[in-house]
Amino acid sequence: MVTFSVGGCDDGEGPSNPNQKRRRVDAGEEVAAATTTREEEEEEENQQPQEGFEMENPPIETLENDANERNSVGSNAGQQNNDLSKKVSAIISDPDVLDCFICSEPLAVPIYQCENGHIACSKCCGELRNKCPMCSMPIGYNRCRAVEKLLESIKISCPNAKYGCKDMFSCSMKSSHEKECIYIPCKCPHTGCGFLASSKELALHFSHRHAGFGIQFTYDKFISVSLNTRQKQIVLLDQNDARLFIVHNHIVQHGNMVHISCMGPKAITDTHYDVLARSQGSTLILQSSTKTIQDNNGDAPTAGFLVIPSDHFGFGQLKLDIRIKSH
Repeated sequence: MVTFSVGGCDDGEGPSNPNQKRRRVDAGEEVAAATTTREEEEEEENQQPQEGFEMENPPIETLENDANERNSVGSNAGQQNNDLSKKVSAIISDPDVLDCFICSEPLAVPIYQCENGHIACSKCCGELRNKCPMCSMPIGYNRCRAVEKLLESIKISCPNAKYGCKDMFSCSMKSSHEKECIYIPCKCPHTGCGFLASSKELALHFSHRHAGFGIQFTYDKFISVSLNTRQKQIVLLDQNDARLFIVHNHIVQHGNMVHISCMGPKAITDTHYDVLARSQGSTLILQSSTKTIQDNNGDAPTAGFLVIPSDHFGFGQLKLDIRIKSH
């Protein structure tokens, strides 16, 4: 733990600032002189002092009380400075120094070093057959304790802090936290809207700003939706937990490809759904699970989709029955 000793002036009257002390003493002498003048005038007027009357010197007593209060405040301030000096704020100008220079992943204990001081994570040491790529010296046998202790003492905030995450963790936990963080930003799926926020904030945003462009649904119940051939998506908004689902529509060679995604964090559990396309007595059924996304970039999936032939479109419209199942 790094400790800073903070120096400073005690009360403004130390040897580093004699002028203030001199002004305070001069002021005391002036007050004493003024008090003596008042006493002489009272003696001339009354000749004899009144019984039980005692002359006080308030200015001097006030100065003593002020001094005691300053000493008390100075003592408390010194204790606070000692507490604050136990913590040090630092800025890492190059965050890459906390990553393994070989695999570029965040360094995690254990960390090894070669005889020349080059460091590498344990995974890379094994993949390199314990041969340092910088100097060809053996690596993977000597722990770099200094860097390990440094990493354990550093606490960093989540990259999603501005979206609501208040967690702080060690550098080695950065990757695992980012995979589980529920505050990862998601981009609004409405065309032309650049709103970016956590999935919950995004659902509130969409329900207020783009209410006419979404369809509300209830889990485990079928809803009917209709889209034309070239319509790229339909947004579904859950009525209870305010999650956004997107029905994607891609034009392919023999018809249209349909699948459903969910806007949310990476660690969210996949949701199962059913899609039915009916036409002239025939029914096409897709039973799959949603893919969690943070940005509706329009990429077509490689699996988990339903290709609907062109003859299922009536007057350029595709009618679907969709059921999203509860968790």
